[in-house]
Order: sequence, then structure tokens, then C-alpha cells
Amino acid sequence: MMKNKLVLAVGIVLIGFGLFGKYSPTDTLKPTAPAVESYVIDAPSDEALLEKARSVVSVLKESNDSTKRLDCLKLSSLYCDMATLIELDNNDTVIKDTASIREANSLAGKMLRLNIKNKYPNLAESCKELIVEAIGEDDVVLDENMRKKACDAFRALSWAFYEGSK
Repeated sequence: MMKNKLVLAVGIVLIGFGLFGKYSPTDTLKPTAPAVESYVIDAPSDEALLEKARSVVSVLKESNDSTKRLDCLKLSSLYCDMATLIELDNNDTVIKDTASIREANSLAGKMLRLNIKNKYPNLAESCKELIVEAIGEDDVVLDENMRKKACDAFRALSWAFYEGSK
């Protein structure tokens, strides 16, 4: 009889924890540190880049896709990271020229596994126009000035996607 009361009490306590979420056996499986995502929240200071970034925002705002917010935040973080990669690339050069920028951008987008094809009509064109505005269409080696322009372009894209997520 006493044993049944003890089992009943333990059962009630466990049900209480389960209902109120105080403890779950899966808590130990959760990562202890959240993934770090960074976004550019300040608009580009260059007027030409700002205009091109606003056209990207317009394309995004036209969509009412249910995954738009998540898509935009992932892409904003990606473009912020791309700018950082290009900026920090002075010592161990991975991004040597504008062709490498295009290749890295293409691969990084695929790594996110976003299914955005046809979700945002004219998005690719708007993004390309922004990049071309900053670094042109020619394949050239990145000097200090061109590296800064590329960073500014990717930060502008990060801002545009951050704005588009709202």
C-alpha cells in the first residue's frame, strides 16, 4: 500500500514536470550555445548601392510566401558572412578576384538549401544589379579598393534581406 502511494506520488510529480516543462529528458540533447547569426541593420551609405538595395527589398516585399522571413534572415546572415570573408581575406587569400566572389556566392547559396527558385521573381536580377553596381561585370583581381567595394555590396545585400524579412 505504501509502495503504491510512493509510485503514485512520483508519477504525479513527473506528469507535473511534463506539463509545465520544468524538465525534459531531451533537454540534455539541446545545444548549449545558440548558432550565431549576424545581419547588417544599417542602410548602405553609398546612394547608388542604397537604390539597388531598395529594389531588392521591393522584390522581397512583393512576396507573401510563408517562409519569406526565414529565407530573408538566412540570406541576410549569409551576405554578412560573405562580406566578412572578403574583408578578412588579406592574409590567407581565398577570394582573389571577382570570379571567386561569384563562385563563393553561388556555392554558399546552395549550402543553405533554400528552395527560393521562382518564389521571388526578379530577385536574382536585382541582386546581380547591386553587385555589378559595386564591382562591375569584369573579372578582375581584388585590390584594396575593389575588396572594400565588394564588402560594401555584400553588406548592402545583407541589409536588403534584413529589411525584406520585416
